[in-house]
Amino acid sequence: MNKKLFFSVVLIMALVFGIVGCDNDPSGGNGGDVDTWSDVTSLSQINGSWKAPSSFSYTIDGMTYTTKYDNYIVTFNAAAKTMSVSGSFTATISGGNINEYWLQLKEGLELPQGITATFNNASHSYTITYNNYSGEVTDEIIVFLSYKINQNRSKLKRTVTQGTEIILTKL
Repeated sequence: MNKKLFFSVVLIMALVFGIVGCDNDPSGGNGGDVDTWSDVTSLSQINGSWKAPSSFSYTIDGMTYTTKYDNYIVTFNAAAKTMSVSGSFTATISGGNINEYWLQLKEGLELPQGITATFNNASHSYTITYNNYSGEVTDEIIVFLSYKINQNRSKLKRTVTQGTEIILTKL
């Protein structure tokens, strides 16, 4: 895979999974059993559709991020080596140096075809909508992005920053 395509896919994967949330439930929501996480080494391990949590909030560098998902589904097709996304999420940022960060976020966001963003300056929120976006993904990209899967293959997570992660559930 050429470098430009590789980094484009990495950017898309960061957009898809880079929206972070904290898992504050050490039982993983499975009745008290703690999940055991393993590295994902191939697309075949995560083949199928995964749903994002409905919402979450977290604070980094004095800024509070609140994210709400609406029908946000990620589907991996191991045979075709693709990943598709549908749905949307709205992120609202408050506190800290949001005014400085807000301008950088708006000016620096470049999205591929099939993904749109709308911004609300008054509330410092943005909505990203995936209109059945689809892109190529390989085992190497999955390994590079350090995805983890739980012992019964019902949850997929990616740690984005120390202690900050997003967990999707298998449909």
